[in-house]
Amino acid sequence: MMRKWLVPVGLILAFGLIMTGCKKEGVTDGGEPQVELTIALPDPAQQPLWNDVDKLVLTVTGQDKWIVTDTLDISPGDTIAIFTLNVTPGTNRLFTLDAIDTLWVVLFWGRLEADIEEGQTYDFDIILEPAGGGAATHIKIFRDGLPWSSSAMDTMLQREGFTPGPGENQYEIFPSDSFASVHLNVGVDMVIIVNDQAQYFYNNYAASQAKFNAFIYSGGTIFWEACDRGWAQGSILDAGITFPGGVSVDSTYIYDNYNLLYNPNYELVNGLPDTIYGTYSSHETFTDYPLGTQIFTINKAEEKPTLILYHYGVGWVIITGQPLEYCYDRLPTQTTGELLPRVVRFFLGKPPATTKECYSPRFGISRRKSSG
Repeated sequence: MMRKWLVPVGLILAFGLIMTGCKKEGVTDGGEPQVELTIALPDPAQQPLWNDVDKLVLTVTGQDKWIVTDTLDISPGDTIAIFTLNVTPGTNRLFTLDAIDTLWVVLFWGRLEADIEEGQTYDFDIILEPAGGGAATHIKIFRDGLPWSSSAMDTMLQREGFTPGPGENQYEIFPSDSFASVHLNVGVDMVIIVNDQAQYFYNNYAASQAKFNAFIYSGGTIFWEACDRGWAQGSILDAGITFPGGVSVDSTYIYDNYNLLYNPNYELVNGLPDTIYGTYSSHETFTDYPLGTQIFTINKAEEKPTLILYHYGVGWVIITGQPLEYCYDRLPTQTTGELLPRVVRFFLGKPPATTKECYSPRFGISRRKSSG
């Protein structure tokens, strides 16, 4: 690593896209290529959660697993951050930037992929998004049967403007016997593992979970709907599945119908009511989640997490223990269903959808503590 600065400026740059283009500024003296990364920091007046950011953490990875990390402290009033570093030349160098709070929870992030040539210097801009936002452009759904006989996933995708197909803002559906064969594209695909599947499905996933873990670790995205032991009677625990990073389904089932927002300022849940309702909204809770996890919702009875987001490697994992399809079919009464389109749109970098009810954003609400 070389030098790094924080530069206060009078004009705050726009907050939006995950990454912008790069430009070559010159030629080095034959050493490792030099890369300068400039980050426009959000305006706390527009992004109140930015007040909780303590550090920026930069991770640089490549196809050969070459890794560099660096950190930069953030102070109130900073509007620009700059990293300068030497990078080993190679293709597909992935720059992943996380903005974290004092508990190492990732609140914002940015990502840039580039080829780095020997003898060159580079100047990149990375603009921050809410953690995990905009991580994918395409959806790959895996299921053998409709959860609770509900076609809510298909209905929701069509309502939100997604269409069947292999392209951007499109979705494909695959059965569990294709877990081993379907190609997963890092930085493109959002994998969805659908709720309430038969034991055969979970056994097939267990046989291929190393493949999915490797995809996520290198920068992929997965949305794990973990409501099992439902109408299809399959069990995640019986299949021996451990979620990426060692997260497990809690073996105790509470079946609480009410969830509380853990931090209403998180982008994914901002604007929802503080308490959401749905049949068995706490169908599953989770244990052993890693340092840095965002907890979106907790059950009311025990305050255990029911919807979480965390990094695994430089990829993203979001796990829900809520029967989202069942609740989506019963909107607006079962407000837990609001989360289904929100999760999908969030990962594809789209603003929260307006389904059948709207809620006004509320800021300044303190974070609840979880016993998980």
